[in-house]
Amino acid sequence: MRDFIKTSIIAIVALLVGVQTMNAETRRALLVGISDYGNAMEDPNKWANISGANDVLLLSPLFSEQGYTVTSLVDSMATHANITKALEQLAKDSKKGDKVYIHFSMHGQPFEDLNGDEKDGWDEALIPVDAEMLYAKGVYEGKNHLLDDELEVYFNDIRRKIGANGKLCIALDVDHGSEFTSSGKKILSTKAKESKRYFNLSSDDSLSSITLIAACRPFQGSREMRDMNTSTWYGSLSYYIAQSMRDNQTVGSDKWIDAIKNGMANNHRLRKQNMVIEKIK
Repeated sequence: MRDFIKTSIIAIVALLVGVQTMNAETRRALLVGISDYGNAMEDPNKWANISGANDVLLLSPLFSEQGYTVTSLVDSMATHANITKALEQLAKDSKKGDKVYIHFSMHGQPFEDLNGDEKDGWDEALIPVDAEMLYAKGVYEGKNHLLDDELEVYFNDIRRKIGANGKLCIALDVDHGSEFTSSGKKILSTKAKESKRYFNLSSDDSLSSITLIAACRPFQGSREMRDMNTSTWYGSLSYYIAQSMRDNQTVGSDKWIDAIKNGMANNHRLRKQNMVIEKIK
């Protein structure tokens, strides 16, 4: 009888562990950061070198500690092709109920809208390492810019895969250079310059929740931060994300966002940039 009871208890425990394993969320993070845009001569017609790769080095171990499987793309690896391939793989690997985090630390740029879907006439673009700053007909016409229209497709694919119980969080530690335009168009309207929105986020019961947090508005600059202990420079949003995670705040939670927001708001050096938060439950 005792052996029967012991065997039954073991079987029940094994069953419960199995159920918990099946229900446990998988956490995945894609971290993309560029420091070296190949502008050693500081040519003003090329992208300035920044601290994006430092952000990835800062955040990667913190996400691993919170149980994320981390994929990183830095500097020469952060091409348009590699970034889109990583996003496709992320969507392919994701399952219902998963928690996904995507981080970009790089340059951004207003990109002249060509398909008429932007009221202000401008798309927002992220700048992979192989994207040029200036339009040149027949030479470089923007093929390696990573446009918001393209990113929305990948984000919605991931949201569809992880479903209504999944969570997607996106962080943009991005500043914005001068316009990329084939017609010579300039950003003149106050409405465009003060835009707060990055993406047309879909609301659908079959899609996961999504939280987007950005260091500044789409047409603002973003300052970097120096860690006084290591003298290492980081993007401002990445710096405060790391601080929030070190305080054991759960990524994507309201407390996590509030800690980041308060940290940036209390830093007088960041007073000219306005943090952006977009959420769909």
